[in-house]
Amino acid sequence: MDIEKTIRDLQPLCGKVTPIRTIQETRPPEDFADAYVAEVNVKSASKVIKALDSAFPKDPSLPLPHLRRFAKREILPPQLRSAIEEQSAPLTAPVQTIFVLISPPLPALDKLQALLAPFAPNAAPTTPGQTPEEASPPDSPSPEIYLHPIRIPLYPPFNAKQADAWTKTLWPVVFNPAAPRSTVAPPPQTLNRAQESIEPRAGYYLSLARKVAEEAEQSGLGRGVGAVIVDPAIEELSAASWESGADETADWDEAVLAVAGDARYSRSEAGAPSQAQLHPGVAPNPASATYNADIEGGPELHALMRAADLVARWRRENDNRGDVTASTTDPSNLGHSEDTAKLSPLESYFLYRHRSGTSGTNIDEASFSPSSPKKRKHEQPNPESCSAIDPSNPEQSQLDHPPLPAPPPSTAAVSDPPIPTTTSATSRIRTRSQGGYLCTDLDVYLSHEPCLCCSMGMLLSRFRAVIFPRRGRLESGGLASEPVVAPTTDQIDHEDTGANGHTSAEADTEGQEERGYYGLHWRKELNWRALGFEYVEEGDEEKEDGPERPVFHA
Repeated sequence: MDIEKTIRDLQPLCGKVTPIRTIQETRPPEDFADAYVAEVNVKSASKVIKALDSAFPKDPSLPLPHLRRFAKREILPPQLRSAIEEQSAPLTAPVQTIFVLISPPLPALDKLQALLAPFAPNAAPTTPGQTPEEASPPDSPSPEIYLHPIRIPLYPPFNAKQADAWTKTLWPVVFNPAAPRSTVAPPPQTLNRAQESIEPRAGYYLSLARKVAEEAEQSGLGRGVGAVIVDPAIEELSAASWESGADETADWDEAVLAVAGDARYSRSEAGAPSQAQLHPGVAPNPASATYNADIEGGPELHALMRAADLVARWRRENDNRGDVTASTTDPSNLGHSEDTAKLSPLESYFLYRHRSGTSGTNIDEASFSPSSPKKRKHEQPNPESCSAIDPSNPEQSQLDHPPLPAPPPSTAAVSDPPIPTTTSATSRIRTRSQGGYLCTDLDVYLSHEPCLCCSMGMLLSRFRAVIFPRRGRLESGGLASEPVVAPTTDQIDHEDTGANGHTSAEADTEGQEERGYYGLHWRKELNWRALGFEYVEEGDEEKEDGPERPVFHA
């Protein structure tokens, strides 16, 4: 198999990159809690706030900036206004009042009434410098404060329609367009910046992912699923080193760190032969025509998990202190390694191509052919060559070519000595001593939507972004958050939204048979979030669903 020719012949997919809306965007969380409303003298409003905050501190984990702290009688919801007028006693003297909201956590009712009693509308007026207690004679009856129970929304409204509905039925609400996105979705600047960096080469990487998937399927070792791991930092360095106006998509594979295909049929269970051994030379494997959980293997054999494992494998091999030179520069050792022997040609090529002495083509020869129409600004063929150490040149010093910044203390290998300079070669995968930690800040391109386990594995691996084609959606996937027919992010603000905050387009899909939508790439309850994107190929919007395929976990 001529790997280089296969890569050169790949044609990019034609389409556009679109963000995957988060599950909080498609199904805005609606949670309500009990609260109290009390009528106080408007001149005592600031004192009321100080007294409440001092006696009953707020819960910092429950911010409620979307709720008005005070409201005038005329803007109260009609139902609440009627209830207050029925329960409240008439004032003995005309006085301006305002209604204060007491939000959770709620204190004891008697303590709250005692605290607010001095600020009741019927309380004796105070003179400057006089407290309400000093203004009221000791034998005078305590002014009565009425507490009216209400329900309040704990989460900010997602759009103006929802805010207006809550204001008319619950309590006056403030709508801040930036507030919902800050809590339930990536910041727009971050999302747009990532989308702009992904767009130019996404078609190439996804085309490569499909080629890897085809290789996995034709080997009989797994289903047709492929994964490609890319370092966007290398893309930026590469783009910056070309002259302006040059084709930045040429030599598009420079930033590819590793690729992996599905291998679920390669494992033997309990001494029994694997599905690949039962059907040698048969492609695709007959087991892929249906779905049988007993022969599908575990998620660690899925493409995404194998790709992340290849990055870890490379680091483990470079951390080997036993025979560094032989294990990293001798191609015969690579070929006879038990782990490496299991790699497909494409997997082995991308993982080891930048190691000097390996059978993979050196980056000086592979990534920059003489026929390339582009011209470098500088002489270096590798945009990161200034930080790479040439093991064949003993005169090259570590000081002349400093390594990448060290990782934070929590991720650094404290007890390990520095990596010898002969191990770094020209690899693009950062070692642990260079700050490499899991798959932090890397992007992964997939031929299919990953399953729930792989979606969680993607988060645990600390990927920056995940991209897969829309036609690669699976019913068992863990990233999609809504049916394809739902409105896009740009349309959501213009849709007709009902009192419950749901759009009319979303209501149209409620009657359909719906798969589970999890949107695991960005869940605020998880401690890591990744940017999610779908690649919509040309014609996907009009294309009808293709032939049914067996449901499986990718």
